[in-house]
Amino acid sequence: MQERELENAPVRFGTNLGMILELHDMYQDDPDSVSEEMRTLFDSIESGQSGAGVLSMDQNKVKSLLRLLDNIRLFGHLEADIYPLYEPDVKNVPSLNFEDYNLTENDLKKMPASLVSRHLGDYYENAYEAMTQLYALYTGPIAYEYMHINDTEERQWLKETIETQSKVELTDDKRKDLFKTLARVEGFEKYLHKNFVGAKRFSIEGLDTLVPMLEHLLELMSDEGIPNLQLGMAHRGRLNVLTHILEKPYEMMISEFMNTDPMQFLPEDGSLDITQGWLRDVKYHLGAAKVRNDKEISQRISLANNPSHLEVVAPVVLGKTRAQQESTDHSGKPEVNYNKALATIIHGDAAFPAQGVVFESLNLGKLDGYSVGGSLHIIANNRIGFTTEESAARSTVYASDGALGFDLPVLHVNADKPEHVLRSIGIALSYRQKFNKDIIIDLVGYRRYGHNEMDEPTATNPMLYKEVKSRDTIDEIYGGDLVSQEVITEDEKNNIIDSIADEMRDAQDKIDKKDTNIDSELKTPEVLIEGQENKKEDITYDRLEKINEDLFKYPEDFTVFRKLENVLNRRKKPFEDDDELIDWSHAEALAFATINQDGTPIRLTGQDSERGTFAQRHSVLHDPETGKQFVPLHAIDHSNATFDVYNSPLSESAVVGYDYGYNVENNNAMSIWEAQYGDFSNMAQVYFDNFMAAGNAKWGEQSGMTLFLPHGQEGQGAEHSSARLERFLQLAAENNMTVANLTSASNYFYLLRRQAAYLGTDKMRPLVLMTPKSLLRNQIVSEPVSAFVEGSFKEIIVPDYKKTKVKKVLIASGKMAIDLITDLRENPDDTILVIRMEQIYPFPEDKIKAVLNDLKNLDEVRFVQEEPKNMGIYNYALPYLLEITPEKAELNYNGRSRRASTSEGDGESYKLIQQKIIDNALKSEEAE
Repeated sequence: MQERELENAPVRFGTNLGMILELHDMYQDDPDSVSEEMRTLFDSIESGQSGAGVLSMDQNKVKSLLRLLDNIRLFGHLEADIYPLYEPDVKNVPSLNFEDYNLTENDLKKMPASLVSRHLGDYYENAYEAMTQLYALYTGPIAYEYMHINDTEERQWLKETIETQSKVELTDDKRKDLFKTLARVEGFEKYLHKNFVGAKRFSIEGLDTLVPMLEHLLELMSDEGIPNLQLGMAHRGRLNVLTHILEKPYEMMISEFMNTDPMQFLPEDGSLDITQGWLRDVKYHLGAAKVRNDKEISQRISLANNPSHLEVVAPVVLGKTRAQQESTDHSGKPEVNYNKALATIIHGDAAFPAQGVVFESLNLGKLDGYSVGGSLHIIANNRIGFTTEESAARSTVYASDGALGFDLPVLHVNADKPEHVLRSIGIALSYRQKFNKDIIIDLVGYRRYGHNEMDEPTATNPMLYKEVKSRDTIDEIYGGDLVSQEVITEDEKNNIIDSIADEMRDAQDKIDKKDTNIDSELKTPEVLIEGQENKKEDITYDRLEKINEDLFKYPEDFTVFRKLENVLNRRKKPFEDDDELIDWSHAEALAFATINQDGTPIRLTGQDSERGTFAQRHSVLHDPETGKQFVPLHAIDHSNATFDVYNSPLSESAVVGYDYGYNVENNNAMSIWEAQYGDFSNMAQVYFDNFMAAGNAKWGEQSGMTLFLPHGQEGQGAEHSSARLERFLQLAAENNMTVANLTSASNYFYLLRRQAAYLGTDKMRPLVLMTPKSLLRNQIVSEPVSAFVEGSFKEIIVPDYKKTKVKKVLIASGKMAIDLITDLRENPDDTILVIRMEQIYPFPEDKIKAVLNDLKNLDEVRFVQEEPKNMGIYNYALPYLLEITPEKAELNYNGRSRRASTSEGDGESYKLIQQKIIDNALKSEEAE
């Protein structure tokens, strides 16, 4: 018994054994130099009670072995068999040869196997045999990086998982199935290459094992009871994944190459969902959704649509995944079940280290508002980006190295070792399930052709492609292995390979070449042209009053911060005194509450959105004594949906992509992203351009996402003035979004309600709202409760006027309109009428025209804005204004001149220029 205890002693020391030995040396020199606990331990060892078996050895030899083992675990990946070809020359690799550690084979054979690893102690006679096995594990076709992970439990789990692996060995039937899958993957590419010469397809060849990897992942997910797989990937291999994982029929894929109608071959059972916009997109950008029932449970695989900005799909996939994981049909916060959906994102090796959105996305991994319980990241590593090789593409050894800073494990696997590829995805999913963290698989292969099939890569990368061209395809390699091992015969191998081409030829023969799919009209769907209606809503005073009372139902054990309580208590007054007004944020809270009562969940995220950048919202209250949090909107009676608000990380790109994806997957939810200042949205422009504005036209992907973008000149300089309104107006067409700049709290209330009402319908579209800063508490913007009762959204706001007296109309929006009205209240002038343009796109042409035509003595229409003339609304609005301005009236512009920057940098200069604009706009004709 005692011998067994001594043999197991190093297990208890674990990875600290080296330190224990150092402390033992100190103890032997001076027992008082170590702690009392260590002294007690060493006293017991000296008396022969425990651990003496190891400490009686030559401690220098033991320390040398421990250093060797640490280096094998730390650096074994640098010697691993992970490159099918074109192995890089990595400099300064630490030696993993035991002889370089002053050890001999005989030394190692004298040591117990458990000293190498507790997991190997029962399987090997001595440390030499165990060390040899350990070296083989860490330098084989799968290489591991995990020793950097801070969490001991994670590190130990990975260590045990790696070091207790059985030999990678599938049954003969499994190997045959794997070969057939590889033959289909490779045969698909070969057929297209031969029959559609020069057509872009971004072939998967060189990384063919990605497909059986995903197929195996579905099996493992079935074992775990995970019904949804959200996939994101770039161009390369996309057609193959669509065909063999989402089971898009060969006929459909070939039809797309022949420019015939693929939809006639859509499976009639409804299992495959493919959407397409009226303008469409290239085939290697398209996604799809497939329900499969071949893995014991029903599974839905969704491949996200993706533009050419490759990595930007990553946060979209994460948002889609979170939407599937959440239950939102109740009051309070959503319930999240990570086992409802899994995110798997396939990255390019050149893009992964180079694109900042990758690391913004990784940063979301453990954040409450964004976590999806761990996602799988697969780097489809073809060792080159277009024509740029690794040495010019990154400053790191591996494409995956940036992920190490997020404490994530990385598995590198040789793409031409199919059975090891399957092993790697198994480890990855087990880790995700155990720790709910991301994990990276670096699938190392090559690219058989150029960036697209028309490129000749040898011209720019001769040494790489010298090796590529001499490399057999994976079906030949793996099939040859099975033949040599007598799993199949040579004839069987060839018949399987040949049968794929026959199957694809049969599919092509079903396609009528005359059935072309070319449309020169590309008409916008009629339902979008119809637009959204501004229906009068039956919102009662009693309903709003009850909601307002509920907003003050704090828990008995909750204390509101005293200064804040005084601020919030002002929101009681409009329901107590008709002269008191509801301001912007109060209106928002009432709108959110009614939307929740109507059954629409709300998700609001942004930098400081819980409090609000301008200390205006206070949607989350904090007890100053306990730190406990309380969300007043969770206390609303008869609420039928969740309200969720999060302070986002200091990220725009990934967070906007995430919330866009959330809304696309759950388009019955109101997903809102708020910028701290509107100009911060610049960093997310790719999502506005490629997804939000164009997704429906390209892919048939509808979104009702809402953006809150604080906008307006306040004398705070260029970067805190403009949400770049003009950019959204440039993107606006075909009723693809609503763009608004409001000046009324009740109009804000009703616009939010209109946006929520159209979610999940064919008329759903994004809302881009220029939200105020200085106007948040402005008395002109604030309104009494009566303005919120039985109303509707107003695209323009026009005060009462005397039609025979008005000679000049000023059209303005947002803060500029309020500045003009403020001045007019101080200096009334019946000859001037200010039209507050609330909705900018779609342009309220008919409503403005009706007002202008009603004015009998109109001399002039002036468009007034505070943005520079080349920015803001003016250039967008000018064609409409020219069309609707009566012939008898002049059309003029008042505002800043054309500028390179959005605003003056000096606050005092701003005031002078702003006042000059106001004065000029209001100046009478006589004064001019």
